[in-house]
Amino acid sequence: MPATQDQHNSLLLFPCPGCNSQLYFSPKLQLLQCEHCGTQVGIDKAADQIKENHLRQQLQTGEDTAITIEQQVYKCNRCGSQSVFLSETPTFTCSFCNYEAVNPEAYKTRVIQPSGIIPFKVDKQQSLDIFKTWIGKGWWAPGDLKAIARHNTLHGIYLPFWTYDAQTHSSWSGYGGRYYYETEHYTDSNGRRQSRTVQRTEWIYRSGTFDHFFDDILIGGATELTQKEYESVFPYQLEALVNFEAQYLSGWQADVYDIAVHDGYEKAETVMDNFIEEACAGLCRIDTYKDLEVNTSYSNQTYKHILLPIWLCTYVYKNKSYHFLVNGQTGKVHGKKPVSTGKVVMVILAVVAIILLIILLNQ
Repeated sequence: MPATQDQHNSLLLFPCPGCNSQLYFSPKLQLLQCEHCGTQVGIDKAADQIKENHLRQQLQTGEDTAITIEQQVYKCNRCGSQSVFLSETPTFTCSFCNYEAVNPEAYKTRVIQPSGIIPFKVDKQQSLDIFKTWIGKGWWAPGDLKAIARHNTLHGIYLPFWTYDAQTHSSWSGYGGRYYYETEHYTDSNGRRQSRTVQRTEWIYRSGTFDHFFDDILIGGATELTQKEYESVFPYQLEALVNFEAQYLSGWQADVYDIAVHDGYEKAETVMDNFIEEACAGLCRIDTYKDLEVNTSYSNQTYKHILLPIWLCTYVYKNKSYHFLVNGQTGKVHGKKPVSTGKVVMVILAVVAIILLIILLNQ
C-alpha cells in the first residue's frame, strides 16, 4: 500500500516511492501514477466486499442519521501550514501548497459506508474535449458561447449512489378497449344524405398478475444534482464495480451522501411503480385501455452504497447558470445551453418576410 497516514489526523497521503511527490489515480492506466517521475503503483481490483444488504433489517436496526460533524485541523507535512476542514470531507487540498490528501474517515460520519466504486475511465483532457465539442454544437446557441470552454473547468467527483433490488408481485384490473368501425348516416348543411365511418370502442373487463425482479435501481445519494440530472448520464456499467479503496480518490474530489437510504428507496419505489404501471397497462390494453388499477407488494428489498464518477461543470452565461455533466465511466453527455435571442429574432423576421413576399406575389 503506498498510502501513509498523517500523524496529526486520519488523512491518508500517497507519496511516490520514487521521488516522494504525490501519487494520483490515473483513469487511463487504472492505477496510481506520479506526475513528476512517472512511477506507477497498482491498486487491488477485487470486488468481494460488494454485497447486497437487507433493507428492512437496516431500517429496523437503527436510524440512518449522521454522527456529529466536527472541524479538524490538518497540518501539511509538506509546507507545515495548518488548515481547517470538516470531518465529513472525503478529499482535502492544502490551501497553501495544494498538496492533496484523502480522508477515509469522512464516510464514517454516515451510518452506511460505501462498499464499491467505479473508478474514473474518462480523464480530464477527454472531458474537456467532450465539453468543447458539445458547447460548439447547435445553431441556436450564442456565437460567443464557445469561449466559455476556455474559461470554465470541469471537475471530476465521485458522488454517492444507492442501488436497490426488489421482488414485486402486482395484481391488476381494468378495461381493455377494442376498436371497431360503423357506418353512420347524417344530413349535411345542404340537406343531402351523407355517410361516414365512425370509430367505436368495445370495453372488455380484464385482470391478471405481473411479477418482476428489479435489479440495481440507481438513485443519487447527494443533493448536488436532481435525480433527473443523474439519470441524464445513465447507464453506468455496474459490473465494473470494485471494492471501495481510498487510493481511487487520490487527486479527485468526492462526497458523502445526504439522501438517507430510506429516502432513496422511496425514489426507487417510484421508479418501480412507474415501470409496473406501464407493464400492466400493456397487459390490459387491446387497442386502448381505461380504469386501470394496480396493487403491488414488495419483498426481498436490498441495497448497496457505492461511489460513481461524474465530471461536472457549472458555467455562467449572462448571469444565468447552466449545468454540464459527463459520465466519468462511459463519456455520456448531458447539458443545457442558452438560446441566442438575436438568432431567434432573425429567424422570426425571416419567416415574416417570406410570408409577406408570398402575399405580394399572389396579389
